Amino acid sequence: MPLHIPCGGCSWQHIAYAEQLRLKSALVDRLLKAAVRRTPEVRPTVPGTSPDNPWGYRHKVHFVFGNGPAAGRRPGRLMMGHYARATRRVIPVHECPVHDDRGNQVAFGFFDAFARAGITAPDHGVLRGIAVRVGVNTPEVAATLVVTNERDRRLRTATRRAMDEHGAPSALHLNIHPRGDASIFGRDTRRLSGPERLRDSVAGASFLISPTAFFQTNVLAAERLVELVLDEVPPDATVLDLFAGAGLFALPLALRGARVTAVEENRAAVADGEASARLNRIPEDRCRFVARRVEAALGSLRPAEVVVLDPPREGCSAEVIAAVFGRLRPRTIVYVSCNPEALARDLALATPHGYMIESVQPVDMFPHTAHVETVVVLRAPARR
Repeated sequence: MPLHIPCGGCSWQHIAYAEQLRLKSALVDRLLKAAVRRTPEVRPTVPGTSPDNPWGYRHKVHFVFGNGPAAGRRPGRLMMGHYARATRRVIPVHECPVHDDRGNQVAFGFFDAFARAGITAPDHGVLRGIAVRVGVNTPEVAATLVVTNERDRRLRTATRRAMDEHGAPSALHLNIHPRGDASIFGRDTRRLSGPERLRDSVAGASFLISPTAFFQTNVLAAERLVELVLDEVPPDATVLDLFAGAGLFALPLALRGARVTAVEENRAAVADGEASARLNRIPEDRCRFVARRVEAALGSLRPAEVVVLDPPREGCSAEVIAAVFGRLRPRTIVYVSCNPEALARDLALATPHGYMIESVQPVDMFPHTAHVETVVVLRAPARR
């Protein structure tokens, strides 16, 4: 078993993987039954990776840079790793076993080139971080360097040296992030080489993923989420996909024959979704993206047979719950949650509208952490 390090990430490494899965089902079961009286038995958690080898599942690799102890007036040597829990202190990492090996190889290749060139991190240097996304069903690999500025001439030379090495990424982007906050990326990104977007596929749909846009970190677990949603939607149904992101659910549903309206406020995600829809040759009348906040869009949305809810970690606002469960009232609602506490709160608000919870299926998106995704299927009462 890999050694535990205090990086603020995989705090469950000391727990056998089968027990992690049991604990996640128990957590969801406890929270939901405390909030909602009539809750079916929570199903066993679906593994997000191979149960026999639950490592290397993160297909997006991210490291931050820092400096070691200073030697007099000279800054310390460059370090690469993760932040210590609840701090901005960099813990050097020489191996990250939950990352895909290809992503680790690319990141450490750049680190070696930068360290040999004597480039450092703020406050004395320019290097902030590196993000690498690897294709699961394609051979593509895209890297994004995050720097405060481009004034260090050694940066270009070292970057070229890293790109000349075996195992270099198929695409490279540069992100400028001069602010001192904890955000991973700054506002400005430009392509240095290779394709503008990485291509991958999930559940039979092809996706084009921008370097700084959100897309599920564990693609294999994301595919399990999509399959669970597809199982609950008739092929020719009308669907509202709320908090749709880049179309993780919308595109596979449309390819199966559903007519989907996908609502997402992040315009970069919408641009990726529309580009992916064109790549899949999905007609516009079968998958339409609406670039608005869900709350703002609800008043103009027509009722649909199915609503897919995939809100951010804080869950749905009371306004969204009231509109979906009270006014739109689809026959089926599939709620995909990344936070069981918010899920329990939202279901407590939703079920008084008459909906019955039909099934609760946890999915292990991030093995060795306490994080758990949950797919809940709710049905409206039969109309008399």
